[in-house]
Amino acid sequence: MTPRRLALYRTVDEQTTVVSAGAKLGCPTGCGACCVRTPPHVSVADIAPVARAAIAAGEGEALHDRAVATGAGPCVLFAPGQLPGGCTVYAIRPVICRLFAFAAVRDKHGALELAVCREHTVADPAAPARARAYLDGGGDAPVFAELQLEAHDPDDGPAELVPINEALAAALERELLRARYR
Repeated sequence: MTPRRLALYRTVDEQTTVVSAGAKLGCPTGCGACCVRTPPHVSVADIAPVARAAIAAGEGEALHDRAVATGAGPCVLFAPGQLPGGCTVYAIRPVICRLFAFAAVRDKHGALELAVCREHTVADPAAPARARAYLDGGGDAPVFAELQLEAHDPDDGPAELVPINEALAAALERELLRARYR
């Protein structure tokens, strides 16, 4: 993994920790709803480190087959009951997975709006109001679109966002081909 990507991951994790503490938001232990009900859309480039790690572990082709077979369904990297959050690649998960529920989007006027997860709201109906109060009180939040662009490395693939399993399959195809040429 490149030093640039590691630094980005560190920055995003620090920012989401600040948002979590400031807005008093937290994911229910082992939730994974974002992985199962509404799997994230990521770029091939952002999931390329996961593809490289799978190939290095000798699991690239099997993971590719699972990603293709599952299609737009639940993220194939999610394992219910595994902590933290059920992610089997937690340390190298894509930027969107790091940001989900703790980042902002810009409304039509350019103002930041914290994108509170539905599961947070169900578990704690006051969560959206706290998120608004956090931002209104001068709290800062990472912005999805800006960090997704920052996460893009053209050497790792296109920046277009597609369902995670589709992006993973494409990243694995690229990396398996590169491995064969080496």
